[in-house]
Amino acid sequence: MSRLQWQRRRILIWGKTRPELSQTYREIVCTGGVFADTRRLVRLYPIPLRYLDDEKDFKKYQWIEAEVARNLSDPRPESHKVRFEGIKTGAFVPTKTGNWDARAEWIMGPDHVFSSVEALQDRQAQDSTSLGLVQPARVSDIRAVQVSKQEKLEFMKRYEEAVKQMELPLDPETGKEIKPLRAADFRFKIHFRCADPRCQRDHQFSVLDWEMDALYFKLRTQQERSPQLAAQGVVDKLRECCSPEKELSLFLGNIFTHPQKFTIVGLWYPKRRSQKPQLELPLE
Repeated sequence: MSRLQWQRRRILIWGKTRPELSQTYREIVCTGGVFADTRRLVRLYPIPLRYLDDEKDFKKYQWIEAEVARNLSDPRPESHKVRFEGIKTGAFVPTKTGNWDARAEWIMGPDHVFSSVEALQDRQAQDSTSLGLVQPARVSDIRAVQVSKQEKLEFMKRYEEAVKQMELPLDPETGKEIKPLRAADFRFKIHFRCADPRCQRDHQFSVLDWEMDALYFKLRTQQERSPQLAAQGVVDKLRECCSPEKELSLFLGNIFTHPQKFTIVGLWYPKRRSQKPQLELPLE
């Protein structure tokens, strides 16, 4: 049996996905980054939610140092296990009046960007690549799709089963009760078309970027908006990211059990330098 080869490496974080259920840690988050030494994209998994719950300590476009090892049970080459207890945070890479060049130096590498979803799927079939960025030629719609009551009931059943596997529902470091993970009220989807002759109809991809879920719950709890108004707030934020004033690219990641199926795991939206709009997003 092969043993994991752990190395301490420096990583720039570019995204976190919606928390998933785990019988070991209750809630875990898949985190995207780029290695400083190879400049290759990486998927860090699993990281318990409590280690990412405070944006002051661990946020997007921040450097971290951590011990990581290639995940031998995952065929996706970007997937690495991480010893989350030893994560050390470093400098944050800021923007300057809308200029994302300091981030783009690490994110927009030639091996990271694909001309279309179809091109990324081609690469996946060749070498199992499972992360990449695609710039849509056109965004046609952004929607909030309500999650059914049955789906919520099934989620809570799985959640309760996960909690039963834990000795105590407490953070071992602080002794405080871990906030329960709530079932999603809505799924947010972006409909877009690629600049590829093979792209004959709109892709309808779910947005799994944790930033959007966090915004929804913030609008629900802090501003006391109704579920519908909170969902509209997230749609408005996504429309802002996808507006003609932004140089939009989508971070896409595939699903372990369906390697040709990709979802949106992050958004890249610096201010557009050219005056020519490339997106056609209808206004409501």
